[in-house]
Amino acid sequence: LKPSRLHKFTEDSLLKTSHFTMARGALLALLASRAYGFLNMEPSNCLQNDLRFGAQQLVSAGFSEVCCKVPQHFAEPAGSLNKVSFWSEVKKDGGTKTFYDAQCGIPLFKAPKGRTMEAFETESRRHGWPSFRDEEVVKENIEIRDGGEVVSKCGTHLGHNLPDASGNRYCIDLLCIAGKPR
Repeated sequence: LKPSRLHKFTEDSLLKTSHFTMARGALLALLASRAYGFLNMEPSNCLQNDLRFGAQQLVSAGFSEVCCKVPQHFAEPAGSLNKVSFWSEVKKDGGTKTFYDAQCGIPLFKAPKGRTMEAFETESRRHGWPSFRDEEVVKENIEIRDGGEVVSKCGTHLGHNLPDASGNRYCIDLLCIAGKPR
């Protein structure tokens, strides 16, 4: 949704839909994330200019703040990795891919490791963001903070560690790992 179109959605209009609870939650999350960017006055330009995976679209949509502000409580929209060239670039040439910090270009994750590309893709699509496991983390370049926030040693917010029955799952904003090596 474009910010200029948000005023058309009111709680009264949403009450008339059968998906009120989901729509209300999605709308509130969107409003909160957009308000966060607007309230910080100036957009951050901490990111590289030549991002991979078509992630520049997320910068153009105003989501660079999710990487540039720490601590961070917001994320890029769920499913963003399916709306840019992420999967075609990751699968190109097969094998393990290295994901670099979008601010400083250090390696952060190498995937897939200890699982197939199909398993990596399935888990990531199911959760809506690239999802990495312990074997795929470049441990010397990231820090897990209180509350599970994952931050690079350059100070870039990456996402959160959300452990599940299989162990640590690093749910990471695509935009923040779309850098090129420097």
